Amino acid sequence: MVAVPAVASGLLMLLYLTMRPYGDAGTELTMEAAAAFASPWWLVAHVAGALALATYALLAVRVAAGSTGRAGPLSRATALTGLVLVLPYYGAETFALHVIGRAAVAGEPGALELVEPVRDHPVAMTMFGVGLALLAVSAVLMARTWQRSERRVGWAAWPLAGLVVLFLPQFFLPPAGRVAYGVAFALAALLLAAAGSQNRSTRHTPIGSTRSVAA
Repeated sequence: MVAVPAVASGLLMLLYLTMRPYGDAGTELTMEAAAAFASPWWLVAHVAGALALATYALLAVRVAAGSTGRAGPLSRATALTGLVLVLPYYGAETFALHVIGRAAVAGEPGALELVEPVRDHPVAMTMFGVGLALLAVSAVLMARTWQRSERRVGWAAWPLAGLVVLFLPQFFLPPAGRVAYGVAFALAALLLAAAGSQNRSTRHTPIGSTRSVAA
């Protein structure tokens, strides 16, 4: 059943990008950025973002279940591997920057100077980039698996797949663009969930069954 992970992924991504404080969106780190890092909403939003990717990976696993071609197993493998590579960077972004922000707000001199080493650590950045690339590959393979499974709405996975592919570029958008991305991701996920529910109900409807109509 794909509806639950699809809905969860969409709503969590929406929460992430609408509730995230954007005080760090400028080119320079100021006390506004420190306040954003220190905000409880920084923690809530980024945990939601990590869970959005985790539930997307679960969605890829669910779509791959029972598939007979190569795309399904490859989608599952790349989704899970990509998730493992992405989560450590999300952990640092979520918790390390929150601690740094709280120290800066409390008046700790030079606290914000630690933000760049945390965000730009070469190993962490490489793992994050490779992980997101694998998630993008998994999304395309997931959509192909969905389309080839003789489903009534075979194209329904492609909007979400396209938005997973665009997850890395959305980091470079202004706050309004990132919020719009979150809304689009949620809508695409809900579309796939609705298509999955429709396919499931069709699969369980006996041939020749009739429905009474109340007058």
